[in-house]
Amino acid sequence: MVTIQPDIAKNVLVIELSGRPTADELPAAERAMTAAIARLRPPFGVLSDVRELESLAAVPLEEFTRLALMLREAKVSRVVRVVGKSQAAAVQLERFSRAMKHSAHLAFSREEAWALFGNPRTP
Repeated sequence: MVTIQPDIAKNVLVIELSGRPTADELPAAERAMTAAIARLRPPFGVLSDVRELESLAAVPLEEFTRLALMLREAKVSRVVRVVGKSQAAAVQLERFSRAMKHSAHLAFSREEAWALFGNPRTP
């Protein structure tokens, strides 16, 4: 599952990946990302929560790349990734991030992630 929402008050794009996302979910995710980015002020932060992500194996790399390029063009100030359940999925995302020439700060909870933005907050 892919969920994308803006936190307008904190000027942060919140992306949540869980389970085993498929290519069928990406068109809706792309529309949600476009709408969310339009509501934020550049440069904005990105909180990527992958604690419940099991694998990205069912998502073609080129389609996932399109979402990443949208972020790259949108003037992102900081990316914080909340890691947890699957070490393999976290490694997949880190490799992808390096290929896209950006890095993410790692956090082990949402609270820690918000603190890295300077916005302590509970979900």
